Amino acid sequence: MWQEMHLQLRLRDVDGDAFETLFQDIGKALWGEGFHATIPMGSRGDLKCDGWRPDVGYVYQCYGPRYGQVNVSDALKKVEEDFRGARDHWNELLKKWWFVVGLYRDKIPSEISRLMAELSEKLTVPSGVLHRGHIVDLARSIDARIRARMFGGHAPSRGDMARRATYENIGRALAYIRADITRSPLEEIPLPTAVDAKVAFNRLPDSVRHFFTISAAAAKRVEKYIKDQADPGEGVRMAAGFTARYRTLRAEGIEPADAYKQLLIFAGGADGDPDRDVAALAIVTHFFATCQIFDQPPEMGQ
Repeated sequence: MWQEMHLQLRLRDVDGDAFETLFQDIGKALWGEGFHATIPMGSRGDLKCDGWRPDVGYVYQCYGPRYGQVNVSDALKKVEEDFRGARDHWNELLKKWWFVVGLYRDKIPSEISRLMAELSEKLTVPSGVLHRGHIVDLARSIDARIRARMFGGHAPSRGDMARRATYENIGRALAYIRADITRSPLEEIPLPTAVDAKVAFNRLPDSVRHFFTISAAAAKRVEKYIKDQADPGEGVRMAAGFTARYRTLRAEGIEPADAYKQLLIFAGGADGDPDRDVAALAIVTHFFATCQIFDQPPEMGQ
């Protein structure tokens, strides 16, 4: 899960050529010599191909708009030109055309899906879409050692939590969320609930339960850090910020496990800095235990 978060964060932040390069790197790591990362050559261009798998006849064309915000007209033009161009350049070698997209929330506009279906029928070539979630799925099959080099090593351990969850690192991580506080500091904060019951009620996976377990002691340091601040309202505002962020994620339809990952990023984690990763884990555990994020079991909320 830790490496997936690093990759998801990179996919969210890259666009254009950087998105294409990231996909090519994953293709080379996954398929080895069975994947060719192509480049343009003078007036010949790239033959409408950003990646080629000769063993199966797949051509990949990348489209990574800035911030994942698709311009439907531009995207339709790209599909039309690149799909037809790939068919013309690769002829009978082309067995399937893939449109690799970096779009917000992996949502594909219906017009793009319809155009691809129409072109597949006209050109007699199957086509498909690979979005960010599919790319993450592909990366899971990369050799573990290579994947660790590409997307970071192991997740924080219990020992890391003990060594790295210092006041300094917690303070650095909390600084990430101060600009996102939007809730009233006067809003009532609900009472804590049992972490295990809350994990089960929210159907969070065992990996999340593990992170809560190893970071429980460090979460106590977060609580003490907040209480030690000169401004007595600091903790309430921080709690409000996390509550607002969580509600925004759930309103967008994001599943609980993915919301947990996004909250770790919100707290400054998943950027490759072990100190920040550990502090982010401790902070999210603290706000989970104090009921600022995720839903409470009904019997616990009474």
